[in-house]
Order: sequence, then C-alpha cells, then structure tokens
Amino acid sequence: MEPRQHRVSANDVTLSVLELGAPEATPLVMLHGMRDVAWSLMPVARPLSERYRVLLPELRGHGDSDRPGSYGIDHFLFDLHHVVETLGVASAAVFGHSLGGQIAARFAAVFPDRVRAAVIVEGLGPPARRGEGDEAAEIASHGEHLLQALSVPQRQRPLPGLDFAAERLLANNPRLDRARALELAERATRRTATGDLIWAFDPRVRSVFLGVRREDSERYWRQVRCPTLIVSGGLADEYWRAQMPMEWDGRFAEGELEARVRCFLEAEHTHFPRAGHMVHYDQPQALTEAVTDFLERKS
Repeated sequence: MEPRQHRVSANDVTLSVLELGAPEATPLVMLHGMRDVAWSLMPVARPLSERYRVLLPELRGHGDSDRPGSYGIDHFLFDLHHVVETLGVASAAVFGHSLGGQIAARFAAVFPDRVRAAVIVEGLGPPARRGEGDEAAEIASHGEHLLQALSVPQRQRPLPGLDFAAERLLANNPRLDRARALELAERATRRTATGDLIWAFDPRVRSVFLGVRREDSERYWRQVRCPTLIVSGGLADEYWRAQMPMEWDGRFAEGELEARVRCFLEAEHTHFPRAGHMVHYDQPQALTEAVTDFLERKS
C-alpha cells in the first residue's frame, strides 16, 4: 500500500509528511536523518503501521519538503510541532534516526506532554574527537567551521544517473542489498527543472550542528522524562570515519556511549553488533522487533 501524503505549512515552509496505518490507531512519528528521506525508513515503518498510525515527516531541506536555507535545530523542533498540531496528534511515540534522533530527544525534553515514548537510533552524536571539550580550541576553530558550513552552495553537482546513485549508496553502506539500493536511489534523488539528477536534500543542512556542543545536547537529554530506547550500531565507526577522516578512528572510548545513555531518566540500550550507523538499512527486521517490543511495554 502506498502511503498517504500530507502537506503541512510551518510558517510558510511546506513540509511533506507520509502516513501509513489506520488513522484511528496510536500515533508514531518517525524522523529520518540528515541527507536522507522518509522513504528510507519504510522497511521499519510498514510493519509498524500494522499497529500504529505512522507519520513520516520529511525534514525541511529534504525530500519533497521545502528548502528554505535555514537549518538550526530549533527550526526542526518548530516544524515537528506544526506537523503534530496540524495532523491532530495530541501525544505520540517518536522515533528518530541520527539527526532525527537528536530532534526527537530535544522535542521530548521541550514538549514533554507531546511524547509518550522515544526511540533514538544512532542519535547521540559521534564519539568524542581530539580536543573536544577544550573551550579555547573550539572557539579558535569556530570561524573556520562557520565559513565552511555557511559557504556550501545550494546547487549540487549533477549525478550521472540512478545506477551511479545506487553505487554511491552501496559504497557508503556495504551491507545494503543492491535491489534496495536501486529503490532508494529513485526515492532519494530528484530531477531539476533543467533535467539534472541530484540528491533530494539541500547541501546546506550540514549547518544544523554549527556551534552545537555535546554538552548542549546532554542538558536536554537529562530533561527527557518519557521511556526511551537507545539503539546503537556496532559498526557505526565506518560511518564516522568516512564523515570526518583524519579526526580519529570513529570508535567510542570505553564507557563513553554508556555515559550518554545514562543522561536519560528512563532509558534502555539495545546494541546491534552487525549494524552500522544506518541500522534501518542493515537490520530492519531486528530493529522493527526491538521497537515493537519497547513500545508495547512502554507507550
């Protein structure tokens, strides 16, 4: 069954929201990550829609949502609030992957009455890097990071074709099935007015974490009062090394991830040793089972 699509306006930013499941069922909002689209969550969303009304907003700057150029974390919180308000959701379970997990956690802290339970998949940020926590060094490098993040042009280099896009997905996600990669390539690309094929995201979205420190996030995590499931992938270091080469080996130090989990008042931690950062690509069935079990017990 094809999902229903809604158009929600958040102060003149139009957001695309896909919906699965019975309208009268318990709501579950699922948020994708940076440089991704809502369709990538479908292997998890479809089976969950047998029990829940599943709403899959596409973040501003992604998929069929508008690309306003402004991508602070508070913009995403504002958008999510408009989505649940407009679609008549008083309270929901919230699932978020990566950036979506960061948004879900903050939303649960800022709007506690709106969130009954939260699932955060690979959404507690990268491992600490060299020099992290050195305030003087961070401020000294802020100007360089600011110029890099805000100088990214909106225009992308065209892709040669869908096969090339699929190969890029496979290169970045070695455990992804080829047929699934081809399907995702179609969903995660767009044709421009001139016929060029480009990725379906605004490259400027990387500015969302500009000036955001892990300590800032932890302040919000400590205010999350709902039951929370934290999901991590044992092979996520592949992703972090590719994103930030030369920084470090991409692995959490002993006890580092566990310390972040302990910031949450009521948290469970599920670890998938054979999954990378894109857990919903690598082990969708196991992730679905873990989410279903958690929500049945806690929401």
